[in-house]
Amino acid sequence: MDTTRTADERKRRLLLVEDDHAVSEALVDLLAMLEHHADAAASGAKALELFERHRYDLVLTDLMMPGMTGWEVLAAVRGRDPRIPVIVISGSTVDAKDPRVTRRRGVAVLPKPVDALRLHGTINRLLAERGSDR
Repeated sequence: MDTTRTADERKRRLLLVEDDHAVSEALVDLLAMLEHHADAAASGAKALELFERHRYDLVLTDLMMPGMTGWEVLAAVRGRDPRIPVIVISGSTVDAKDPRVTRRRGVAVLPKPVDALRLHGTINRLLAERGSDR
């Protein structure tokens, strides 16, 4: 019996950037239930360190963080990999028509608290879009 998995069947590796430890743990657990592996970073600087060391399929970042905002994380990771899908999550209202979202393919904004089904659908959509670009 062949137990090897194709690239599309393997667990996706996600980078989660969230400064609130409780929220980070909850999202890591949720992503595991959705069959994704997530590395968590509590700051934008730590996220960029991890991004340099590992290959990620998608980045999920909080918007409002001390030191480096989610928009700055988005710009930094896109500077290193212009096609990496990014989901920005925020407890405050973010206009889906914000040019930082509409100008970029492969970027989505989700409100907190994060709805599991919506997160799952958004991850799948962004990964499929990236796959179709290859």
